[in-house]
Amino acid sequence: MAPSSMARVSGRAGPQAPIDLVQLATNTLGNRDLEVQVLHLFKSQSCSTLERLEQETDTTVRLDLVHTLKGSARAIGAGRVADVCENLEGRLRQTSDAATEGLTAAVDEANSYIRDLLTG
Repeated sequence: MAPSSMARVSGRAGPQAPIDLVQLATNTLGNRDLEVQVLHLFKSQSCSTLERLEQETDTTVRLDLVHTLKGSARAIGAGRVADVCENLEGRLRQTSDAATEGLTAAVDEANSYIRDLLTG
């Protein structure tokens, strides 16, 4: 789906959208099939990362999980998810039991938006 088509389907575009479709298109060189693939991949990876994050007790592993998710979020234009990850990384460096509710909410919002884009 073309980024402009995705924006129409979702009903939300611009700065308030959980995914920057222009950045997504730029990062995938305008390849629509690749856009769809990376969105599916992000949905899957972000859900499994949140599950692992809740189970993990080792701070270093938790930091790695959050850092990896931050990179994935930036790659698809999920700026809010990336920002929350960055904030959580800082908190995890201070305390190993930093709350992840904000990250869960940001990921849920992005994944809901992705679902709308892909089924629209």
